Amino acid sequence: MKARTLLSKFLLTTMTVAVSLYMIPCIMAADVENCDLCHKYSGLGRIDESGKKHLYYVNEVLCQQSVHRKIRCKECHSDIEKYPHSNLKKVDCATVCHLVDPSTDKKFSHANMIEGYELSVHGKGPEDNLKPHPEDLPTCTYCHENRIYQPVSGLADDHRGVAQEILDRCLGCHEDEEWTRFFYDHFTHRLHQRRSSERMVELCASCHEDEELMELHGLIVTGTFHDTFHWQAIKYGDPNAPNCITCHAPVGYSSHEIMPSDDPRSAIHKDNLVRTCSNQGGLQTCHPNATTAFAQGRVHPTRYKTGVFETKMRSFQSLFANPVTEELTGLEYYQHLILQLIKYFYMILIGGLISFMILHQLLDYFATRREIEKGGLH
Repeated sequence: MKARTLLSKFLLTTMTVAVSLYMIPCIMAADVENCDLCHKYSGLGRIDESGKKHLYYVNEVLCQQSVHRKIRCKECHSDIEKYPHSNLKKVDCATVCHLVDPSTDKKFSHANMIEGYELSVHGKGPEDNLKPHPEDLPTCTYCHENRIYQPVSGLADDHRGVAQEILDRCLGCHEDEEWTRFFYDHFTHRLHQRRSSERMVELCASCHEDEELMELHGLIVTGTFHDTFHWQAIKYGDPNAPNCITCHAPVGYSSHEIMPSDDPRSAIHKDNLVRTCSNQGGLQTCHPNATTAFAQGRVHPTRYKTGVFETKMRSFQSLFANPVTEELTGLEYYQHLILQLIKYFYMILIGGLISFMILHQLLDYFATRREIEKGGLH
């Protein structure tokens, strides 16, 4: 019995040491700076002087499945010098990281994207002519998060994911499974749409439906996109339905370099609208036979408030209000007026029809009751 007990302890100790030796390189590879020592606690955070809550918890499992899993924490949080941290600056996404771009053999950086982004409608503008209220403009992390790679799934699965069968083919030549899985995940991750069309509209609308914010920056509220056929198609799951990026950054354009509509580089510039509406070379089949006249239609329906151009539903009294001449031409105004008349006609027609149906049912109900009381019906 004593010998058996000693043997059990020996085997248990051996297994523990073996597992520990196996796990050490994995842990070191995942978190060489030991940041997870503190950041693994879900309650780690603070409330600043203004009452804003800051959460510093990092889920290590999810982080190791994300697109940044090969990046050390200090490569982005480069100003951390002491523990606990203090007076930290926001992460600069243009920082050069240790990953090497295999197409150039140079260290990777998002700097080229950020340079173009700062000159776009969402950027702060050139250094010598910054836009007012830069604090309102979206940062990289407002639209992007540390996304999780698609899970490995079977070819027959309904949910999105990468296929184990195809990964096995890669492993036939590339012997290092960790390296192969990482680059396979990266490649297939880029083949998927990052967000569903519904989520994309929700993201853009989080700013562009804010009346106060848009007014502060001299922009038009685009909340009436939810009144369009495009949105109805998205809402009911049409895979061919266009979202904001489909039109503002179609094939040949970058979502980081969306330009104002009056800029010739913009996808919605008057000279580029036909190509944008036809979506030539894109995966979606939009309007392949689009003409110049077709492309002049407004995607975001317009409404008027007396003397003010805006994009919200208004009452009948605003139907004949004078539009701001800088926003609409005379032809566009009369086109809008005709559309409004048609809409109000159908509103009155449908409302009247339903009202008459209700009245008819009520009259039929009272007539039936009267017949029952007279004994004519059983």
